[in-house]
Amino acid sequence: MAPAKPIAVGISDTAASMLVLGTSGQNRGAVTDRALQAAATAECPVAVIGDGQADGRGILVGVDGSRESTQAVAFAAAEADALGEELTVLYAFTGPNRWIAAGLPQSSFATHVVEEEQIVLAETEAGLRQDYPDLVVHTVMETVLEPADALLRAAAGARLLVLGSRGKGGLERLFLGSTAHAVLSQPPCPTVITRMHKQHND
Repeated sequence: MAPAKPIAVGISDTAASMLVLGTSGQNRGAVTDRALQAAATAECPVAVIGDGQADGRGILVGVDGSRESTQAVAFAAAEADALGEELTVLYAFTGPNRWIAAGLPQSSFATHVVEEEQIVLAETEAGLRQDYPDLVVHTVMETVLEPADALLRAAAGARLLVLGSRGKGGLERLFLGSTAHAVLSQPPCPTVITRMHKQHND
């Protein structure tokens, strides 16, 4: 699936179940910007289909414990279950390594931070196993590569990559705008950015 120009599926982003943008080498930059803009405003998930992407296997989703990433995981798990694919949940967290590289001593605080992030990943996996008992789930914590690099490497050959529209601030988290931009500028496989569904009491 390699359309020459962006396409939208659905009457409008409020009526459509998904907004789909196709990209080729000639218009990739423009589509990347459009996809990021659409992800910030659309009421439905936004998908970017790269030029000449072969059919892959497995679905990859990033997680950081935010509400946005929780919804991205729910979307990815539903897709994996429906398609009979295995699901890989990736948590990219480079904070402690950056502190050490900057010359700060490795401390019990840094160790505690990593342990806390591992709890987030474990809780995500436990929730998925409860909701989808037959779904094969793999979890990966990446503490060396930058989030975008980790996603690009892990998604090579995947059938689908799912990202939340944004995530937690503070330490290096997975769903910062720069990460989404870096991934969409060279999508390794069909990539979906999910939108945050606000609750009535927000």
